[in-house]
Amino acid sequence: MVNIKTKTQIVDEENGLMIRVDKSLKEMMEEKPFSRWNATYWHPTLEAIIKDLRNSKFQVKSVSDFFSDDGWLISTDHVRASRGELEGDNYPVEYYTPDGFMFTGYRTYHIPHCTENAYIRMKRAKPLSMDLLLGGFGMGPTGKSLVLWQQPEDKAIVGNIFILRTKDKYNPFLLDVIFKSKYGQAQFKRFKAGVAFYSLSNDEIKSLMVPIFPEKIIESVKNNYLQMTKYHDKAMRAKKQGNENVYKENIEIAERVLRDLIEKTEQVITGKKDDVV
Repeated sequence: MVNIKTKTQIVDEENGLMIRVDKSLKEMMEEKPFSRWNATYWHPTLEAIIKDLRNSKFQVKSVSDFFSDDGWLISTDHVRASRGELEGDNYPVEYYTPDGFMFTGYRTYHIPHCTENAYIRMKRAKPLSMDLLLGGFGMGPTGKSLVLWQQPEDKAIVGNIFILRTKDKYNPFLLDVIFKSKYGQAQFKRFKAGVAFYSLSNDEIKSLMVPIFPEKIIESVKNNYLQMTKYHDKAMRAKKQGNENVYKENIEIAERVLRDLIEKTEQVITGKKDDVV
């Protein structure tokens, strides 16, 4: 028997079901800014991670709180054959897609291309250097992010990717690290729960919570991230030249540096470290 007065919670691990008795149905459905009647959404592990972020010594805000309008968040379409738009290496427009996402950055050794009529229709989806790209459509890409520190061609668009242009208000390197951390991934996993098709809405992205670090820590995160980009770029050049050994060596170093940075950033949030150095 469950004593509801003690506000306990039960997880049926065998059947993958969870019964929450520490919140009423009304409380769960009125959870702000979003809620779902879904076991995964309310899983104690995800709730605990998000609670740790909220309760850290750093002030926490939604990404949208840093901006006075919605111009920083750009939702995009994709190349449509039904409109006479085509993809192919011989076309003039760079076309960044979720398929090119790697853990450490974009797969620049082979950037897809598309026809100019797609660019004309989707000019709003033109990426700029230092944009954060966020996958928001489909099971695989949703919740994956990267910083496009390279300079795209004059004619370039993205497809089925959200563009987050935050560099003037929130450092994109830090934002990518937060999104890749357990704190970011817990929020993305909640948004994936209880839906027939994995996707993110503009409102969900706006609500994503991030910590406000002092400038010293932000600078440390940026410097460590920039070190990682050197290995990523070297790996991309090697891959393009057909040098698999150099590619593998450098992409492994890049992954290791980035994972270490994510772990140290999580420790800063929990108070176990004062900085990521």
